[in-house]
Amino acid sequence: MRTDIFFTDKLLILTDTPSGVEGAYRLPSAYLSIANVLKFFETYNTIEVCDRAIDAIKEQFFAEFKYIEAAGGLVENEQGETLMIFCYRRWDLPKGHVDAGESDEVCAVREVAEETGVKGAKIVRFLCNTFHAYGVYGVWELKRTAWFEMKADHCQTKPQAEEDILQAKWCSPNEVEENLRTTYPTIRNVFAAKGR
Repeated sequence: MRTDIFFTDKLLILTDTPSGVEGAYRLPSAYLSIANVLKFFETYNTIEVCDRAIDAIKEQFFAEFKYIEAAGGLVENEQGETLMIFCYRRWDLPKGHVDAGESDEVCAVREVAEETGVKGAKIVRFLCNTFHAYGVYGVWELKRTAWFEMKADHCQTKPQAEEDILQAKWCSPNEVEENLRTTYPTIRNVFAAKGR
């Protein structure tokens, strides 16, 4: 069982069998903590913790964070264009926090509509979960995002300005390839899960 957690562009791998990722720093599981991960990220881009009891170790590590659940969509239209948003100087996919009592699927459809103005997206299938960690006012949050492949009719987009989204755009396959060069690693993983 392998879980990848991104700290912006740096990767922490929690696994029960060696990942084979070249150049990864092997951190003993007894030393897994937010503080140690941040310290080793000063030198390494990838850290791996490999242990047969990784599920219990992961649970203990996750307890150090404020845990957030989110959902989002990789939305395509009938012309083969993909819906992307531009926010915080990077291309991204629409996503957001799961409200109390809301399913991942309902959240994903709602967030697509709110962040891009594209209403009525339909879920095709679940793609993957991604994890990323970030500090907010001295508190470390760990966000699990459930991603879905979705379909929607081509329509006018409207970026959600209050979420600092500058653009919501239907992107051609060539534009998607260009955007993936400078997006977050988690977003590249979502496209990989779809089989792009």
